[in-house]
Amino acid sequence: MVFGTTTFKCDNCGERFEGIAAEWCATVNIAPVKCPKCGSMHTYPIGIRNIMGILGPNSIYKKIWSTMNENK
Repeated sequence: MVFGTTTFKCDNCGERFEGIAAEWCATVNIAPVKCPKCGSMHTYPIGIRNIMGILGPNSIYKKIWSTMNENK
């Protein structure tokens, strides 16, 4: 399901950008979006739960990235 757009932050280069907010594998988590600057998929949404990304990625995104890396 697509929820609209949200702001993402790239864990590799720190770029902040707008992307489509879609659910990850039928969960409440938002799927990572490819970074327009470096091309990495190690991105995460920033917002109320992670004010402007200063807390870094939630641990669930590290698990999502691991799964994505295994399934390349």
